[in-house]
Amino acid sequence: MDWQNATIGQALRRSARTWPDNDFVVGMGQRMNFADFDAQVDRLARGFLSLGVGRGDHVACWLTNSPSWLLTWFACCRIGATVVSINTRYKVSEVEYILRQSDAKVLVAMPEYWNIDYLGMIGEMAPGFEAAVPGAMQIDGLPELRAVVLWRDAEHPGTISQAALMAQAHKDVGLAAAEAAVEAGDPVIIIYTSGTTGQPKGAMHCHRVLIEGQNIARAMHMEAGDKVLGHMPLYHVAGSVATTIPAMQHGCCLVTMAEWEPGEALDLIERERIAILGGIPTHFFDLLAQPGVEDRDTHCLKTAWIGGAPVTPAIARKVKTTLHFEALQAVYGMTETMGMTTLSEFDAPIEVTCENKGKPIGDYEVGVFDPESGRQVAQGEDGEIWVRGYLVMLGYYKNPEATAAAITPEGWFRTGDLGQIDPDGYLLITGRAKEMFIVGGSNAYPAEIERFLETNPDIYQAVVCGVPDARMGEVGFTFVMAAPGATLSAEDVIDHCRGAIADYKVPRYVEVVDDFPRTSTNKIQRYLLQQDATARFE
Repeated sequence: MDWQNATIGQALRRSARTWPDNDFVVGMGQRMNFADFDAQVDRLARGFLSLGVGRGDHVACWLTNSPSWLLTWFACCRIGATVVSINTRYKVSEVEYILRQSDAKVLVAMPEYWNIDYLGMIGEMAPGFEAAVPGAMQIDGLPELRAVVLWRDAEHPGTISQAALMAQAHKDVGLAAAEAAVEAGDPVIIIYTSGTTGQPKGAMHCHRVLIEGQNIARAMHMEAGDKVLGHMPLYHVAGSVATTIPAMQHGCCLVTMAEWEPGEALDLIERERIAILGGIPTHFFDLLAQPGVEDRDTHCLKTAWIGGAPVTPAIARKVKTTLHFEALQAVYGMTETMGMTTLSEFDAPIEVTCENKGKPIGDYEVGVFDPESGRQVAQGEDGEIWVRGYLVMLGYYKNPEATAAAITPEGWFRTGDLGQIDPDGYLLITGRAKEMFIVGGSNAYPAEIERFLETNPDIYQAVVCGVPDARMGEVGFTFVMAAPGATLSAEDVIDHCRGAIADYKVPRYVEVVDDFPRTSTNKIQRYLLQQDATARFE
């Protein structure tokens, strides 16, 4: 298939013809082969069309990893709609912003999960939704939202379930015409990531994620019939693009996990005979910590990518030997670059993984540049990592200013990460130009957290930075100044965050200070606070 010009809908149909009886999706008590999944995608696609969803419309998906998530995404791809992936850990203000900024026409959600009342949060964002007719909803503050769809066969007033949408006849809905109108350059997913301004930005990718899927499969030696562990969140580029797409294209089975539980993961590896997985160092740290892991039958494992945070040599070597991987491949990537920009080779020595090095896996460019002059630097010299080619996002949705700041007129995406190219052609990550830190694989942006903290009237100003953590890689450390006349404790600051922002953004450590170190022009010297916080954990 010509992946450059193919659509995801076409790719799924090809897989359903080629491997009809191969399992494709396992999870939530369901097991669907390619042929059955493809047919269910058609039924849900017709259901979306009946709600008025068409090419160019946006469907927000607020689900945990499940067949329902995958059906939603592939049904949207089939009719030219775009999935807006929403982090299941987000709270009301975070989700409401994304729904409004993304112009979401439909919200697909869980009513309740993990003892979290998602319907209650929807009620806060969309008061009166329970009296609505799905497809004709009118909500102040969310002017584009027309329907709430619940996963599987869940029922609630004002909503319709996926099962009900799929069961309807939809005789007058033109699926074939809708599918024929889809083009490879149409957006298929919007994944929100934050930044220095504190406002989340929606990175858009199109059907050309199929090119990246082919490259990933080739680099990781994926073959039809391989089982792939689907524990990486589907709302994240690593779960949706870097895991699901190559599995779908190559006749592999995606065994989904609704949440990360290392004991369950080991059970699935043994029972389902998992061949391929990927994860952040925390995942492998957790697996190695399981009692009796050395005695588990994990010889089925072929390879794993590992990245999202620095990989220590001790962990890398122990993972490969204890879990019996043939290969362990270091990855570097970003939401804006389809999740996998460089990868170490399948047969590379373990020393390469230990050094967190990799090479481009496709026909695109990765270079190291002086961020000020735009001059490409010499081999072995540090600079900012830039990427150019098909794997770079289309842009940030409805944010031309941020897009222009991130992508040069020549098409280079500026990652904000620092690195160098070594004599063997490997990209080596040496630091960050941005203030972002990574908590268990999730990007945390100080500006966004500080902006929320300062909504507390007792907090005058806050500075957030990342500090080392053995399991999570990094966690948040916050310095705060109390407002004049206010009394503030560390517990007060943490309590203000809990339940209001995603848990990985909640500071682990808080110190209340009288003032921050400042320059002669009163600018906060953030680097001194970062050094102070980091030194406490050395």
